[in-house]
Amino acid sequence: MLAAIPVVAVLALGTIAWSAVAGVTMGAGAMLVGIAWRVQGGRPPLVVLTTDALVMALSTFVGSVTGSLVWLHFGLLCLWALSGGLLVGLGNRGGVVGNQAVIAFIVFGRFSQPAGAAAGLAGLVLAGGLAQVLFLSVVRWPTPLRIQRSATAAAYRALAGLAPASWETSTLPAGTALDEAQSTLASLTLFGDPALMTLRSLVNEGHRMRIELSAIHVLMRRPDPAREAAEGMLAASARALELTARAIEGNRGGRDELSALVRELSAQADALLGGPEEDAATLARRLAALAGQLRAVAGMALSAGEGAGLRARRPRAYTHRPLERVRAELAQLRANASLESPAGRHALRLAVVVLGAELISRHLPLQRGYWMVVAAATTLRPEFGATFTRGTERAVGTCIGVALAGGIAVALHPAGAVTIVLVGGLACAGYAVFPASFAAGFAFITALVVFLLNAISPDTLATAWARLIDTLIGGGLGLLAYAVWPTWSETQARQALGDLMAAQRAYLGAILTALVTGRRAEEGEMRPLSRRARLTRTTAEATVARSLSEPATRRIDAEQSQGLLAAMRRLVQAGHVLRLDVEDEHSLREPLPRLSPLCDALSSLLSSVEVALRARPDESPALPRPPDLRARYTAFARSAPDDVGLLDELDEIVDAANSLASLAGVDGASAAESGRTQAEGASVLHS
Repeated sequence: MLAAIPVVAVLALGTIAWSAVAGVTMGAGAMLVGIAWRVQGGRPPLVVLTTDALVMALSTFVGSVTGSLVWLHFGLLCLWALSGGLLVGLGNRGGVVGNQAVIAFIVFGRFSQPAGAAAGLAGLVLAGGLAQVLFLSVVRWPTPLRIQRSATAAAYRALAGLAPASWETSTLPAGTALDEAQSTLASLTLFGDPALMTLRSLVNEGHRMRIELSAIHVLMRRPDPAREAAEGMLAASARALELTARAIEGNRGGRDELSALVRELSAQADALLGGPEEDAATLARRLAALAGQLRAVAGMALSAGEGAGLRARRPRAYTHRPLERVRAELAQLRANASLESPAGRHALRLAVVVLGAELISRHLPLQRGYWMVVAAATTLRPEFGATFTRGTERAVGTCIGVALAGGIAVALHPAGAVTIVLVGGLACAGYAVFPASFAAGFAFITALVVFLLNAISPDTLATAWARLIDTLIGGGLGLLAYAVWPTWSETQARQALGDLMAAQRAYLGAILTALVTGRRAEEGEMRPLSRRARLTRTTAEATVARSLSEPATRRIDAEQSQGLLAAMRRLVQAGHVLRLDVEDEHSLREPLPRLSPLCDALSSLLSSVEVALRARPDESPALPRPPDLRARYTAFARSAPDDVGLLDELDEIVDAANSLASLAGVDGASAAESGRTQAEGASVLHS
């Protein structure tokens, strides 16, 4: 509804104040910016939407002012398609901006105008787009911070589900929920709230608890006298986290129960710490830390649940580093400007298809041939699965939308204000279902475009029929072009696995360096490394899944990729346990210089794994002989036989790293040891 309101407002305002053409042009600008938001769902990314509006206005001006010079127009269209295709290398935000830049050039470039008129047309598109941005920036300010509280409560519910789960349960959903909550607190808003600081603190504590729970789950895999008590404490913690989520939302009914649970957990943790069992020390410390975190969040949750009034609000300043981000994205674009890159191949394919479709449309007796070019451009995606899925959904959505528009036209014969109301209703319906189904969303948007043009030329049935024919022809051209020159995701998936290996190597390296030097690791240093490892894992899992959806002869090896992801998960879980020890201000450790040989060998082996993963399947990169991690681990274990907790985690890291080396084809002593189990490693230690 929020995205649909500006479309209706600028359509009505432009039609009343100037002309139907002005209203429709502004409405189209607002509609496209709304699509840029709603296709992905979530909160509106204002920077991306503003950029989208500016780029569409520039595309409109350039396309319109060069329309009379066919050679120049075609040359710039080729440049626009190349640039727009290359922007997919920046992810969804880049793909949206590049896609809509090409659409604006094609659609509005058909109306050749002198410079002044072209600038006026571009101004109307910009006005519609910025109206969408301005409206969203104002109305998304929730008076009681309801959106932020709901997102934070949802993150704590994810933690509540994680607490009693087994060690095999992924912590990624909880991490993603915490990231989403953090984004609602960091987004640009007009006013701030004193409760905002409390919500930020709750999200920070949530990140710590996610790592804590992961570490506890890993420790509970082993025989431990405290395991039964730990299971009961985790069940109580899950209940406490659920009550915390309710308190964040403003429900104070469980306040007494939450306080009682926190006191009980603290008492149980103190009892474990004071017990005689030496082997339970590590697990007891982790449970005590979890109890302390629950004590902290219980008080903050009740405070966060109390809404603040308008008088308590004040402007807030936010600091950003836009130049650094721009430089990083330009470097990423340069790296993708190659036929070796999926984004580079997509850009070239898009340019060829757009130019070919434009030439064909000019020689076919089509009522609005530019729709054919738009359909061809928007069907193409860098990946096989996305291209053919999106092409099919677009065709199905167009058919449904044309039938819907035809039925409404026959039943209502809309005109004037009725058309504007219909546009608003169809926009609201389309924006509502886009995040769930592209086909359903596109069906409503197709009907919306038909009635938007009905304000200029009231021949709804003919417009709907032309839309159907043009879209089917253009979509067919796009699919044919991809079938002739496809892009497979195998290389991209291997690169994503290499990125994940690099992120985990940096994370483990920082933890082990703190152990060697004996210094306490700062949370501000560790959290970015941990977050990078988690985000790269999410990317790697998605990219591997996309590759596995492609034909069997072109996909990444399923057994190898799944094995690599599983081994990397073991690696990072053991790292989480060690991280909590090196961050614990109450756990004083002596420097461990004897650990340096194992750390250096681990870094060397993981570097070789990364190189092997990034190599193409038909390449055999020259790699140094991998070190024997097990021998170095055994040497360190004999010099530090009393630190059982540390040795257990190092044993897990060594075993996981050797498994990675074997799966990646890094042969040598380490690979020969990859089949050794943790029990065998423990027997070496005790011997």
